Amino acid sequence: MTLARLIPPPLLALLIALPPAFAQTAAAAAAPPPAPSQSPPTPIAADTPTPTLKVGASLVAVSAIVRDKTGAPVTGLTRDSFLLKQDGKPQPIAYFSQGSSLPLTLALMVDTSGSQRNYIRDEIAAGRAFFPAMLTRPDDRALLIQFDSIILPLAKMTGSVITLEHALAYLSQPHDDIAQAAAARNGPARGGTLLFDAIVAVSRQEFGSQMGRRAMVILTDGGDNGSQLNQKDAIREAQRANIMIYTVYYSNGGGDEGVLRDLSKATGGREFSVDSKMSLQQIYTAIATDLRQEYELGYRPPDARANRYHKIALNAKDKSLTVQAREGYFTPK
Repeated sequence: MTLARLIPPPLLALLIALPPAFAQTAAAAAAPPPAPSQSPPTPIAADTPTPTLKVGASLVAVSAIVRDKTGAPVTGLTRDSFLLKQDGKPQPIAYFSQGSSLPLTLALMVDTSGSQRNYIRDEIAAGRAFFPAMLTRPDDRALLIQFDSIILPLAKMTGSVITLEHALAYLSQPHDDIAQAAAARNGPARGGTLLFDAIVAVSRQEFGSQMGRRAMVILTDGGDNGSQLNQKDAIREAQRANIMIYTVYYSNGGGDEGVLRDLSKATGGREFSVDSKMSLQQIYTAIATDLRQEYELGYRPPDARANRYHKIALNAKDKSLTVQAREGYFTPK
């Protein structure tokens, strides 16, 4: 069966490629990020095809972080430390690993709509320290996305910190010409902040088929204006790809912080807020600590019928510990 028959025509029409990688040289690493290249990034849409997550022989992957009563991550646990249930029924854990030994696939997504423009400089500065802290293994990869009325991949999936740092320079650049070109192809933009569409679009990028750590870090005020899809769609696609969503509420009181809490809770991530007590740099440090202390579990689902939602409950046998993990998953279509 061809790809065109698998994807509805409106979705297939919006499927486009990511931009070429930026130059990667040692000299560039010491220099400030250059001005954006003459080849602008190309918008993507929420209508990209959904890859099938394949882990071993039909295993369902569950990423988890365990905390003690103080909120500190707990390490050194084994598979026998956990109780896992699907739809209320206990399931044997077939795969177990300390997540820090596995590769990380990360998407940093930055809201550049009007309500967020005042924070761009801080986000660029923090991002330059964030990527080196996150990509510490040869197989670790990340991409950078900005979203407002369109969704722009500023750096495709790469293991190069230099490429990602240089791509941060695009966050402060206007892209009216790109938006106009996208409108000419696909019609006028429906709104100014496509948060839910951006989550779906990135979830449907190829995150790889190997067992490993997967996370999104989203900087926004939680407001969505114009997405074709909704919050439930965003959660579903992140759960389908086993992606933890870490949200960072960056606002002076606007937007919708509750939306960010819901996105993070349903996918096993955390929600943070930039304020006088916690800077963006400190939040990035906390996220990096989380992802280094992650556990990866896998089990064979008793019901493998296509496109079914199943609740997941993962708990520690030690009742004093709290487990942070996604709340459910969808079987592949």
